[in-house]
Amino acid sequence: MIPIHQIIEEFLKQNEAERRLSSHSLRGYRQDLREFLNYLETQGIEETRQMDLPLLRGFLAQLHQKNKKSTVARKMAAIRSCFGYAQKKGWIPENPIVHIRTPKIEKTIPPFLSEKEVDTFLQEPDTGSLLDLRDQAFLELFYASGLRLSELTGLAWNSLDLSVGMLRVIGKGDKERIVPVGRKAVESLMNYQRALKQAEQRSEIKINDHQSVFLNRFGKKISDRTIARRLKKRVIKGNLSPAISPHSLRHSFATHLLNAGADLRIVQELLGHTSLSTTQKYTHISMNRLLEVYQKAHPRG
Repeated sequence: MIPIHQIIEEFLKQNEAERRLSSHSLRGYRQDLREFLNYLETQGIEETRQMDLPLLRGFLAQLHQKNKKSTVARKMAAIRSCFGYAQKKGWIPENPIVHIRTPKIEKTIPPFLSEKEVDTFLQEPDTGSLLDLRDQAFLELFYASGLRLSELTGLAWNSLDLSVGMLRVIGKGDKERIVPVGRKAVESLMNYQRALKQAEQRSEIKINDHQSVFLNRFGKKISDRTIARRLKKRVIKGNLSPAISPHSLRHSFATHLLNAGADLRIVQELLGHTSLSTTQKYTHISMNRLLEVYQKAHPRG
């Protein structure tokens, strides 16, 4: 019988080798599975045959004490996937996690900005400082392209073609897609690029990473946390909902395209979704817009 820690390592290695998961997802899987392994070790469990329902329910109860339902569901999904892999490989006769009920997650609509709010949010900064120009560039690009946060921070200059307004992005599972970039985003990127070069020439910044598009004040690739913090600053300044997050710009991108009549499958491609059902959560077209279309299109509307 293969020890549990070895099953976990083999599962992670396989996913990394086949590039089924993004580096972010892989890191999350590793953390979730490590937490489960630590729990098993405290219970003296080393092999799957020692696992029983009371033990697994104890772990589930422990998760519920410290996490939201969505987090618990994600962690249990990672564990279920790992032991499902072990069962397929013939290492264990049955996936022990299939008998555990995970919490049902209520489908909620992520917060997004109206088109008017986007105009407020993307107003030109008061100063022409390098950091303000950088912020303007990544916020414009966020809304123009619908990138994921990890895709934005990982963007390289050689992935951008500003002359034609296109970018190449490597998304989840290392899948490549081409995304158009709007005129305003191109202008903001060019302003930022120009200011960055000038700042380097004046020795105002020492660039340690010439590949990454968005840099922090130390000349290194910007972090997810920094983008979230700078975005929150704009949210407060614009007196917008505090629930607005980096993902809200991606959600706004998809919502506004669909509201304007874009085909769902085209939006799926732009977002980099493997499944159309994932894109369908963005089809919460406003009731006013829905009624407007209905009244125009229906013979007795």
